[in-house]
Amino acid sequence: MNEPAPHPTIKIMMNSTVFVLKAVIVPFLLASSVWAPRSLLGQDGQAYEALYAASDRYYGLETLCAHFRQEVELTLRRRTIRSEGTVCMQQPDRFSMDYSDPDGDVLIVDGEFAWRFNPSIDDKQVIRCSVEGGGGGNNFFSTFLDNPRARFEAVHEGREPMGEGVSHKIALTPKETGGAVEFRSAVVWLHVDSNFITALEIRDTNEQIRRLWLTNIRVGIEIPQDAFHFVPPGGTHVFTPPGCEG
Repeated sequence: MNEPAPHPTIKIMMNSTVFVLKAVIVPFLLASSVWAPRSLLGQDGQAYEALYAASDRYYGLETLCAHFRQEVELTLRRRTIRSEGTVCMQQPDRFSMDYSDPDGDVLIVDGEFAWRFNPSIDDKQVIRCSVEGGGGGNNFFSTFLDNPRARFEAVHEGREPMGEGVSHKIALTPKETGGAVEFRSAVVWLHVDSNFITALEIRDTNEQIRRLWLTNIRVGIEIPQDAFHFVPPGGTHVFTPPGCEG
């Protein structure tokens, strides 16, 4: 027995419904593609591309030195500490920050230990941390440029003037913390032409914010070996914080 054909009114309603759905959904999808977050539009790929270009540049160098200017914002104390000096690195694992202001403060990573001596705060104490215990994290070059895709979620936030030119601005969130990574988020600026790090903003787990700007970047220069060698001054006490034993 043949089923009766649909009533003409029903056909018209069905066609009208499809038309209405198309009219609503298609513009919605188009709008969604326009207003989607940057990370959904390939910005992550652009972030990693810039990070790996910087990584290749960094690990292809033998030496690098630059002038640094630094601000450490102690948010809980409502206090900001400013400093400047010279930062140097030598492959594979040497790093130093020699402060001119405050004069005499120094941070040195000699490949085995990280040594920090801040006579401007305490001229009787030297802090020592093994590289395996987290001391290697003081070398911000390797912290941000060593295998970034495996270690960070990255989002490209555009380009902006920074230091001596224009830099990519890339927001980073660690996939895991511990060891060399003891912060909850960071922003790194990478020069669009040279691929060098030009600035950093690091937000620690204790609400401390560290901002660093690099200028006068020099590469392939000869650095005296004593720049990466530290001997505790006489009368000082070497303190190894818990977890820094290695």
